[in-house]
Amino acid sequence: GQLRGWLEVALVCALMPIGGILGALTGFAPMGAIGAVVPSLLAASYLLHREGNSWRGIVLQRVLPAGKVMAYCGMALAGGYAVVILSNIVLRLLGFSGPNVSGLSSILSGNLTMYLWFLIPVAWGSAAIGEELISRGFLLHRIETLVGTAPANVLQATIFALAHSYQGISGVISIFFLALVFGAVFMRSGRNLLPIILAHGIIDTIGLTVVYLGYADQIS
Repeated sequence: GQLRGWLEVALVCALMPIGGILGALTGFAPMGAIGAVVPSLLAASYLLHREGNSWRGIVLQRVLPAGKVMAYCGMALAGGYAVVILSNIVLRLLGFSGPNVSGLSSILSGNLTMYLWFLIPVAWGSAAIGEELISRGFLLHRIETLVGTAPANVLQATIFALAHSYQGISGVISIFFLALVFGAVFMRSGRNLLPIILAHGIIDTIGLTVVYLGYADQIS
Protein backbone atom coordinates (compact mmCIF):
# COMPACT_ATOMS: atom_id res chain seq x y z
CA GLY A 1 0.00 0.00 0.00
CA GLN A 2 0.86 3.68 -0.03
CA LEU A 3 2.06 3.75 3.57
CA ARG A 4 4.39 0.80 3.12
CA GLY A 5 5.77 2.31 -0.08
CA TRP A 6 6.63 5.61 1.62
CA LEU A 7 8.12 3.78 4.59
CA GLU A 8 10.39 1.86 2.21
CA VAL A 9 11.48 5.12 0.61
CA ALA A 10 12.11 6.62 4.06
CA LEU A 11 14.12 3.59 5.17
CA VAL A 12 16.43 3.62 2.16
CA CYS A 13 16.91 7.40 2.51
CA ALA A 14 17.56 7.23 6.26
CA LEU A 15 20.22 4.58 5.85
CA MET A 16 22.33 6.90 3.69
CA PRO A 17 23.34 9.40 6.42
CA ILE A 18 23.50 6.64 9.04
CA GLY A 19 25.84 4.57 6.88
CA GLY A 20 27.86 7.65 5.99
CA ILE A 21 28.37 8.55 9.65
CA LEU A 22 29.36 4.99 10.55
CA GLY A 23 31.79 4.91 7.63
CA ALA A 24 33.30 8.25 8.62
CA LEU A 25 33.87 6.98 12.17
CA THR A 26 36.51 4.61 10.77
CA GLY A 27 38.70 7.68 10.23
CA PHE A 28 39.34 6.68 6.60
CA ALA A 29 37.74 9.33 4.39
CA PRO A 30 36.58 7.10 1.48
CA MET A 31 34.61 4.92 3.92
CA GLY A 32 32.21 7.80 4.58
CA ALA A 33 31.14 7.78 0.93
CA ILE A 34 31.10 4.00 0.68
CA GLY A 35 29.18 3.63 3.94
CA ALA A 36 26.53 6.07 2.72
CA VAL A 37 25.64 3.70 -0.11
CA VAL A 38 26.13 0.10 1.07
CA PRO A 39 23.36 -0.14 3.74
CA SER A 40 20.81 1.57 1.47
CA LEU A 41 21.78 -0.69 -1.42
CA LEU A 42 21.36 -3.80 0.71
CA ALA A 43 17.98 -2.62 2.00
CA ALA A 44 16.77 -1.78 -1.52
CA SER A 45 17.93 -5.19 -2.78
CA TYR A 46 15.95 -6.90 -0.02
CA LEU A 47 12.82 -4.82 -0.68
CA LEU A 48 12.95 -5.57 -4.41
CA HIS A 49 13.38 -9.27 -3.71
CA ARG A 50 10.45 -9.21 -1.30
CA GLU A 51 8.15 -7.79 -3.97
CA GLY A 52 9.33 -10.42 -6.47
CA ASN A 53 11.37 -7.93 -8.49
CA SER A 54 15.08 -7.60 -9.27
CA TRP A 55 17.60 -4.93 -10.16
CA ARG A 56 17.54 -6.16 -13.75
CA GLY A 57 13.79 -5.73 -13.75
CA ILE A 58 13.96 -2.01 -12.98
CA VAL A 59 17.28 -0.78 -14.41
CA LEU A 60 17.78 -2.94 -17.49
CA GLN A 61 14.32 -3.11 -19.00
CA ARG A 62 15.71 -2.54 -22.49
CA VAL A 63 19.02 -3.96 -23.71
CA LEU A 64 20.83 -1.39 -25.84
CA PRO A 65 23.56 -1.85 -28.46
CA ALA A 66 26.88 -0.21 -27.61
CA GLY A 67 26.26 2.71 -29.96
CA LYS A 68 23.02 3.64 -28.26
CA VAL A 69 24.57 3.26 -24.82
CA MET A 70 27.21 5.80 -25.80
CA ALA A 71 24.61 8.08 -27.42
CA TYR A 72 22.48 8.17 -24.27
CA CYS A 73 25.62 8.61 -22.17
CA GLY A 74 26.55 11.60 -24.32
CA MET A 75 23.03 12.96 -23.91
CA ALA A 76 23.28 12.67 -20.12
CA LEU A 77 26.73 14.31 -20.11
CA ALA A 78 25.75 17.18 -22.40
CA GLY A 79 22.46 17.82 -20.63
CA GLY A 80 23.98 17.38 -17.20
CA TYR A 81 26.87 19.77 -17.77
CA ALA A 82 24.54 22.28 -19.44
CA VAL A 83 22.16 22.51 -16.47
CA VAL A 84 25.01 22.55 -13.92
CA ILE A 85 26.86 25.36 -15.73
CA LEU A 86 23.66 27.35 -16.26
CA SER A 87 22.49 26.96 -12.65
CA ASN A 88 25.94 27.97 -11.35
CA ILE A 89 25.94 31.09 -13.56
CA VAL A 90 22.49 32.09 -12.29
CA LEU A 91 23.47 31.41 -8.67
CA ARG A 92 26.62 33.52 -9.00
CA LEU A 93 24.58 36.37 -10.47
CA LEU A 94 22.34 36.09 -7.40
CA GLY A 95 25.37 36.38 -5.14
CA PHE A 96 25.90 32.74 -4.18
CA SER A 97 29.33 31.14 -4.19
CA GLY A 98 29.97 27.96 -6.17
CA PRO A 99 29.76 24.38 -4.85
CA ASN A 100 31.86 23.83 -1.72
CA VAL A 101 34.55 21.24 -2.44
CA SER A 102 37.05 22.48 0.15
CA GLY A 103 36.72 19.36 2.30
CA LEU A 104 37.48 17.11 -0.65
CA SER A 105 40.30 19.37 -1.79
CA SER A 106 42.06 19.12 1.58
CA ILE A 107 42.06 15.31 1.26
CA LEU A 108 42.80 14.87 -2.44
CA SER A 109 44.99 17.72 -3.63
CA GLY A 110 48.32 16.20 -4.67
CA ASN A 111 47.63 12.92 -2.85
CA LEU A 112 47.77 10.14 -5.45
CA THR A 113 46.80 7.36 -3.03
CA MET A 114 43.63 9.12 -1.88
CA TYR A 115 42.87 10.16 -5.46
CA LEU A 116 42.88 6.51 -6.54
CA TRP A 117 40.74 5.50 -3.55
CA PHE A 118 38.18 8.15 -4.39
CA LEU A 119 38.39 7.47 -8.12
CA ILE A 120 37.84 3.71 -8.21
CA PRO A 121 35.89 2.41 -5.18
CA VAL A 122 34.10 5.72 -4.54
CA ALA A 123 33.51 7.51 -7.88
CA TRP A 124 32.93 4.38 -9.96
CA GLY A 125 31.80 2.02 -7.20
CA SER A 126 29.66 3.69 -4.57
CA ALA A 127 28.76 6.77 -6.64
CA ALA A 128 28.36 5.80 -10.31
CA ILE A 129 27.03 2.30 -9.62
CA GLY A 130 25.70 2.50 -6.06
CA GLU A 131 24.06 5.93 -6.15
CA GLU A 132 22.52 5.28 -9.56
CA LEU A 133 21.02 1.96 -8.45
CA ILE A 134 19.55 3.65 -5.38
CA SER A 135 18.37 6.95 -6.94
CA ARG A 136 17.52 6.37 -10.59
CA GLY A 137 16.86 2.71 -9.80
CA PHE A 138 15.07 1.89 -6.57
CA LEU A 139 13.81 5.33 -5.45
CA LEU A 140 12.50 6.33 -8.87
CA HIS A 141 10.85 2.92 -9.25
CA ARG A 142 9.23 2.95 -5.82
CA ILE A 143 8.12 6.61 -5.81
CA GLU A 144 6.72 6.21 -9.33
CA THR A 145 4.31 3.54 -8.06
CA LEU A 146 3.09 6.06 -5.46
CA VAL A 147 2.79 9.37 -7.33
CA GLY A 148 3.50 8.80 -11.02
CA THR A 149 6.52 9.27 -13.28
CA ALA A 150 7.08 13.05 -13.44
CA PRO A 151 6.70 13.71 -9.68
CA ALA A 152 8.87 10.65 -9.00
CA ASN A 153 11.66 12.10 -11.11
CA VAL A 154 11.47 15.39 -9.19
CA LEU A 155 11.44 13.62 -5.81
CA GLN A 156 14.37 11.32 -6.59
CA ALA A 157 16.33 14.35 -7.82
CA THR A 158 15.50 16.19 -4.59
CA ILE A 159 16.67 13.28 -2.44
CA PHE A 160 19.84 12.87 -4.52
CA ALA A 161 20.62 16.59 -4.27
CA LEU A 162 20.06 16.73 -0.50
CA ALA A 163 22.43 13.78 -0.10
CA HIS A 164 25.11 16.13 -1.45
CA SER A 165 24.33 18.95 0.98
CA TYR A 166 27.99 19.04 2.06
CA GLN A 167 28.56 20.98 -1.18
CA GLY A 168 26.44 23.86 0.08
CA ILE A 169 23.31 25.41 -1.40
CA SER A 170 24.88 25.94 -4.85
CA GLY A 171 25.95 22.31 -5.00
CA VAL A 172 22.51 21.07 -3.95
CA ILE A 173 20.72 23.16 -6.57
CA SER A 174 23.04 22.26 -9.47
CA ILE A 175 23.00 18.57 -8.51
CA PHE A 176 19.20 18.65 -8.37
CA PHE A 177 19.05 19.72 -12.03
CA LEU A 178 21.74 17.19 -12.94
CA ALA A 179 19.65 14.44 -11.31
CA LEU A 180 16.55 15.57 -13.21
CA VAL A 181 18.47 15.19 -16.47
CA PHE A 182 19.81 11.79 -15.46
CA GLY A 183 16.31 10.60 -14.56
CA ALA A 184 14.87 11.88 -17.84
CA VAL A 185 17.59 10.26 -19.96
CA PHE A 186 17.21 7.00 -18.02
CA MET A 187 13.50 6.89 -18.87
CA ARG A 188 14.11 8.05 -22.44
CA SER A 189 16.55 5.16 -22.95
CA GLY A 190 13.88 2.63 -22.15
CA ARG A 191 15.15 2.35 -18.57
CA ASN A 192 18.66 1.16 -19.20
CA LEU A 193 20.86 2.49 -16.39
CA LEU A 194 24.22 1.76 -18.03
CA PRO A 195 24.47 5.09 -19.91
CA ILE A 196 23.72 6.99 -16.70
CA ILE A 197 26.27 4.99 -14.71
CA LEU A 198 28.90 5.82 -17.34
CA ALA A 199 27.95 9.52 -17.40
CA HIS A 200 28.02 9.72 -13.60
CA GLY A 201 31.43 8.03 -13.46
CA ILE A 202 32.87 10.32 -16.13
CA ILE A 203 31.60 13.48 -14.42
CA ASP A 204 33.01 12.39 -11.05
CA THR A 205 36.31 11.36 -12.64
CA ILE A 206 36.73 14.79 -14.21
CA GLY A 207 35.78 16.55 -10.97
CA LEU A 208 38.11 14.46 -8.81
CA THR A 209 40.99 14.91 -11.26
CA VAL A 210 40.53 18.69 -11.24
CA VAL A 211 40.61 18.67 -7.41
CA TYR A 212 43.62 16.32 -7.29
CA LEU A 213 45.58 18.58 -9.65
CA GLY A 214 44.92 21.56 -7.37
CA TYR A 215 42.39 23.41 -9.50
CA ALA A 216 39.45 23.10 -7.08
CA ASP A 217 38.97 26.88 -7.24
CA GLN A 218 37.92 26.44 -10.86
CA ILE A 219 34.77 24.56 -9.79
CA SER A 220 34.02 26.29 -6.51
